Amino acid sequence: MPFKMPMHDIKKLLKKYVAGKCTPEEQQLIEQWYQQESDASKADTSGLPFERLEKSIWQEVQQQTVPAAKRVTIHRYKLLKVAALLLLVAGAGMLMRIRRPVRENWQEIAASKAQPLQLVFDDGTRAWLNAGGKLRYPAHFTGTDRKIELLHGEICLDVKQDPAHPFIVKSGQINIRVLGTVFNVRNYPQQALLQVTVQQGKIAVRGDAGMQQLAEKEVVVLPDEQVTIHTGSQTFSKTTADGTAINSWTTGKLLFNNERLDVIALSLENRYGIQISFADSSLGAYRVTAGIETADSLSAVMDMLCLANKLTYAIDGQHIILRKQIH
Repeated sequence: MPFKMPMHDIKKLLKKYVAGKCTPEEQQLIEQWYQQESDASKADTSGLPFERLEKSIWQEVQQQTVPAAKRVTIHRYKLLKVAALLLLVAGAGMLMRIRRPVRENWQEIAASKAQPLQLVFDDGTRAWLNAGGKLRYPAHFTGTDRKIELLHGEICLDVKQDPAHPFIVKSGQINIRVLGTVFNVRNYPQQALLQVTVQQGKIAVRGDAGMQQLAEKEVVVLPDEQVTIHTGSQTFSKTTADGTAINSWTTGKLLFNNERLDVIALSLENRYGIQISFADSSLGAYRVTAGIETADSLSAVMDMLCLANKLTYAIDGQHIILRKQIH
């Protein structure tokens, strides 16, 4: 049952507590009241100067307590808590509501070559990090939003809905805000572009101040829509795309529906641990439709890909060179 006591009685007990004059029963009441108030606090304290605050509180305690010879020793941490409450009662505003923010323990994880990685964040959001990708995320989400950072590579996210705590994905100069959806983010430095594709739900893509077309504004992306940000020119475009096909790699397949060949090449490089280059640089923008089972051998995949799209290839060790068929 919640603990209730008039504020004027709380004030009297607080003064006795700091002075070391509380009975054991009174001390238990004060600590019970403080714990209840602390647990109920929802204040956003990010950015507050807590070290300076604690020093200020400690000085206030020294001034408000009785001479040392008559004081009963109280543990410094308890005294700091009580001092904050006393300052509140004396008119220090929201000080009682302040709690030291939990420091987010950020960690990095990388998916190995040839093997995507699946993980679940502490809020229940599921993530698939494609082979060769790298991600930063906190062990526990704190504060008003849930934020992760795709350093490079490709990720698919099935975000747990929580309207009070929006999910944010940062990658390069782009921030993606979502309440609950399934979407894909690609950020391959080799391509000088970043792509965001929605399979379900709705997201908003926002650029940092340095972005030309996306600076400080949001672009809404709906299911089967894709935003491509060209990191070199810092421009963007929005087109339709098959969100289910783009996320097919999370199910052990690679489905490409009118996809750029350079994007497909990167997917194959990461999956099979090889290097793919083009005899003609214009081939990178070549549009390809294909379906691949990732359990298939590399040679079977290359045969199928080339046969369906009028291409040829040559293998030199771990290096594959793609060419257009010569009629």
